[in-house]
Amino acid sequence: MKVVVCVKHVPDSTIVKFDIVSKCLENVHYIMDPIDEISVSEALKIREKNGGDVTTLTLGPPRANEVLRTCLKMGADRAIHLVDEGSDARDPTSTASILGAYIARLPYDIILCGSESMDQANGYVGVGIAELLGLPLVTSVTRIDIFADTSSAVVHRRLRAGDREIVETPLPAVFTVDTVLTKPVYPRLRTILAGQKKEIETVGAASFATAEAEPDSTFGQPTISQPKPRLKKTATISSSLSPHERMKLIASGGVQDKGSSVVKKPPAQAAAEIIQFLINNGIISRST
Repeated sequence: MKVVVCVKHVPDSTIVKFDIVSKCLENVHYIMDPIDEISVSEALKIREKNGGDVTTLTLGPPRANEVLRTCLKMGADRAIHLVDEGSDARDPTSTASILGAYIARLPYDIILCGSESMDQANGYVGVGIAELLGLPLVTSVTRIDIFADTSSAVVHRRLRAGDREIVETPLPAVFTVDTVLTKPVYPRLRTILAGQKKEIETVGAASFATAEAEPDSTFGQPTISQPKPRLKKTATISSSLSPHERMKLIASGGVQDKGSSVVKKPPAQAAAEIIQFLINNGIISRST
């Protein structure tokens, strides 16, 4: 399996400071986006199980070089830096276009991206790459199972309210990963030292700024299974209720009690009415 991972350098939120007077950041230290660290870790596990190689790719100014060095020290086979001094000012569409145009020249079976970056959190780049290359896309992936013999994958993705969806898709494909996909890899010293010696390939991003990638027409359509519910849905609290009733619903999590009716009649009449109710609703049948 040939896995391409798109990574991004972002400001370290634990160190960065903002000067109110000059309205700019001070003492900025850049790190690899934590969710991209998850992507690289998953790529390394895919390589371990299925063979192949891992290529990491970033678009950014010269300082983004350190992010790729981190990837190599984690165990990535190859690191490519698309050097772009103006990358911080680029919109997600332009970023996805450049990355997609370059990836089109690479051999790949799987392309991994973070579901959304820590600094902008727009969640578009992975989607844009898939659209540009004409590849199947699965977002918010929490598990990946590769079937090399059929060139396909079965992945789990996160839905709202904790639900999950199982998707089977042909490869190549683009997956945007969720933070719970895997745990970060902690490489051995030998791997770190080897990664320190590997060369980082640098390419000017300007030549890909207007390039258009050719869509890959060899893939099929992904099939989606039924979602697996994890949480119960709650009722919407109506504004027509009294304040007391609304407070009761909020305290109970918004779950309303099912309505019921009480039969207040003599035992014989009550029994007859209940039996008739059960017959009318098809719960029991009248004996012949």
